[in-house]
Amino acid sequence: MLPKWISTLFFLATVVSTRAEEPPQVDPPSAMDFSYAQLWKYAQQQCETKGITPSEFTKSWLTVRQCLKEKLDVVQLNEDSMRMDIDNQHDILGRHCPDLFEGVKCFDPFVSMVQGCVNTESFEIFQALRGWFQGILEYLCENNGANVVYDKNKHDNCTREINKYIITCAAEHVVLSPELNRKTLTQENCNALATAKDCLLGKLKDCSVFANGARLFYENFIQITSCKNYIPKFD
Repeated sequence: MLPKWISTLFFLATVVSTRAEEPPQVDPPSAMDFSYAQLWKYAQQQCETKGITPSEFTKSWLTVRQCLKEKLDVVQLNEDSMRMDIDNQHDILGRHCPDLFEGVKCFDPFVSMVQGCVNTESFEIFQALRGWFQGILEYLCENNGANVVYDKNKHDNCTREINKYIITCAAEHVVLSPELNRKTLTQENCNALATAKDCLLGKLKDCSVFANGARLFYENFIQITSCKNYIPKFD
């Protein structure tokens, strides 16, 4: 359970390219593009136009990684994550959650730098992702896992099937044209997104962590689209 969400939050740096060659021009993230690699490349490109060199940009991110190493017992966190079950989840989350919340603060200087580089609409995507990560931690760590009943078999099945579920629900319910902007989605578009979300939550009902991860992603994303005018945040 923990490795999927926590590794996404704290170790995505390991998959980010730091090659020195001149990168191609990167367009602003599209309405549905939450690719970490795309966001990284776009932010780096825009910061360079503000006088922040790629090496300075990368150094700022490496500072985040160093901060996380100082805040977290990474080895123990991974070991505990792998052995967590319903009998020990309270103790494990109680041990690591305070450090995880402190670790989130390590991102703040880097995020502030990015905010000064990209336009407001692009930065909203970074904020939505930051809100999603924070929400996942709050859900997992509330009263040391009171929201979570960990079942390894159900969790493993969700891990195997989640990508298929996402593709299936999107294909069945969502038709978005490339020219659509997230600020001009119609009520029909928004209803389709809500239906796809409900479809996904239904398929993930046996795995609460994944279901709530999907729900939180939807709630954070919907607030930076025109859908917030049609759909309540908590529906």
